[in-house]
Parts: sequence; structure tokens; C-alpha cells
Amino acid sequence: MNKANILISSIIIIIILISACTKENDYNPAFPANEFLKDGIYNGDYWPTNGWKTCKPEEVGMDPEKLKQLNEEISILLKIHADIHSVLIVKNGYIVAEQYYSDEFNADSVHYINSCTKSITSALMGIAINKGIISDVNQKMTGFFPEYEIDNLTADKQNITLEQMLMMSTGLEWYEMEYAYDDERNSFYQWVRSDDRVKYVLDLPMTAIPGTGFNYNTGVSHLLSAIIQKESGIRTDSFAMKNLFEPLGINEFLWFIEPNDIPTGGHGLRLSPHDMAKFGYLYLKNGVWDGTQVVPENWVKESSKPLIQRKYITDFYYGYQWWVRPDGYYCAVGYAGQWIYIVPDSNLVVVFTNSLSEDDYLQITTPERLLQAYILPAVN
Repeated sequence: MNKANILISSIIIIIILISACTKENDYNPAFPANEFLKDGIYNGDYWPTNGWKTCKPEEVGMDPEKLKQLNEEISILLKIHADIHSVLIVKNGYIVAEQYYSDEFNADSVHYINSCTKSITSALMGIAINKGIISDVNQKMTGFFPEYEIDNLTADKQNITLEQMLMMSTGLEWYEMEYAYDDERNSFYQWVRSDDRVKYVLDLPMTAIPGTGFNYNTGVSHLLSAIIQKESGIRTDSFAMKNLFEPLGINEFLWFIEPNDIPTGGHGLRLSPHDMAKFGYLYLKNGVWDGTQVVPENWVKESSKPLIQRKYITDFYYGYQWWVRPDGYYCAVGYAGQWIYIVPDSNLVVVFTNSLSEDDYLQITTPERLLQAYILPAVN
């Protein structure tokens, strides 16, 4: 999203907010600031394996008034039917603000994180490579699946690498962002209805030379899960539990398993906001957790680089299954407004869960706008 779009969105939102208030000074939020802003003292570093500590925003250099404004705007947005479920802000390892705006979800609920799953799968790939289960990102996609007789097999397809899969630059024909997800022309729509989701992706024709352009492809992310499962010899969710979730103290999750017994690599995972924040904090700490290098540091660094320009969204680039803004932060992003923001220079992790309309530009850009309008400016 460019600055002009953000400005236009802000102006429109201001107009909506003014019209939503019937009279001046009659604002009575359903979610008061004293429920949103946390209490407590900052007592130095710790690891939130067994739970997050809280402190007042000002204890870690955040402006509580700016955060109150954030909560007030969300309260009004709810009145105009923006389905915001939660926001959680971690500064210097402490939760400074947190609220659950939906009767359906609370702090203990696992929430669909949709395509944030891709960033989890990327972490698992980095772990698998570090363990020697997979050689490196230069291995070829088709070489992992000798059991398949692959259609439309060309030299270009045979040269697709893991790195190009991670960067969404395979050159395979795939139309996911061009059509609504319930549109029969959408490749995701067709893929989830196929008999074999791995073969469906492997059989796709080529439309570009690998590595030459970005094309968002959830099917390719699923192949990453299939590769981890094949090479490790255990199902991807079990691999995740042993090598990623257990070290972080993530004990409860749900992951959709497709009919061929492979956890979907590009979507389908459910985590609580607290555990989404743990994953973000792991990356904020360059893959280290309580003295253990859970994800290799070089993998975190490479994953969060602006490696390729994202199609359609000019201010965002793409790394290894992460959205990256060159001006200072990167994020895991999921359908309908699931976000895990990592802002290294501010030692900040922000989590949003929502059920926003993908067809409504103002709704679906709400987390990004709120981050830039309130949360980042609150950091002193």
C-alpha cells in the first residue's frame, strides 16, 4: 500500500468515524482503555515460554495515549461492522496492550491464521536444512517427487528451486490473486478440489522463467510442507511440534490435514494470539529462544529480506514466505486480516486477528493503517 492510498484511507475512515458518532462527547466505548492497556512493571529480559508478562506501556517507552486512541478507533470500527477479533502488542518482550473484541474468540482460543501458515512452513524448512534433512535452497522441486509422472515437464520446470518456491517465483501458471476465492477460475479453488494436491501443482504448465517474477501461489507453499514431510519421515505437524512449537511452549494448535495426509503448508493452521506473538518474538530474537537457536539466524535474516517485488502491492516485497517492507518491518499475513508484525528497530511484535472482508479495501487494509497511525507513532 503506498502513502497516497494510506492518506486517502485515513481521510475516508475519519469521515466514517465522525458520522458514526451521533454527538460530540457521547462516546462510550464497549472496550474501555483500562481493559486494553496493561499494568505491571518492566523487570528486564525473560522468555515467555510459560506465558507472557505484562507491563504499562510507558515502562517500555510507549505512549499510552496513542494506544488509547487505537482502542477507541477499533471500538468505533466495530460499530460500523469491521469484524476485528483481537489486537496484541508486545514491546521489549512484555504485553503492553491486548484486547479481544469478539464473543467467539478470547485469549485462550486458537484462531485461523490462514496464510500466516506459510511463514511457519518457511521456518520449518530452515530448520530442516539446518539439520541436514534437506541440502540447501538450490535443490530442485521436481527432484523431491520421483514417484510422480509429471505433466508439462519442461527444462524450466525441472530447474525450479526451493528458493524460488519460497519466494513465489516458480513461473508456474497460477491465478490466486486475480479472482475471488469462491470463483471457479481461481487456482486455489480448483486446487483444493483436486484428487491429489501435490500432483496438481507439479502438473501445472509454465508461464514464466523461474526466478523472473512474483506470483502468489498457495499450492507451492503446500509442496514445501510435502517436501519437509517426505524428507524428515514424519508428518509436518509432528516435525513442527518437536522442532518449533515445543521449544516455544506452544502446546495447543490445530492444523488442517489434506486428504493425502499432509498438513497444508500454505494455510489451515490455528494458533492463539499469544502463540502467534511467540512465533513473532522468535523471529525478533533472530531465531533464538531461551539460549537455543531454534531457527538458524541466517535463515531469519534471509527470510526477512526484500528479495522480490510483490505483485499488486507496491510497498511490500517478499522474502521466504514473509511479507517485507524495506522501511523497517516484515510480517506474516493471512486471509481476512491475520497479521504478525515484527519491527526489529522498535523491539516490537504486533498481532491482529480478524474476519475482515477481502472485497472491501478499507476493511482489509485496517491492520496496516492502524499500525502506521497509532502503534508505530506510540514508540518513543
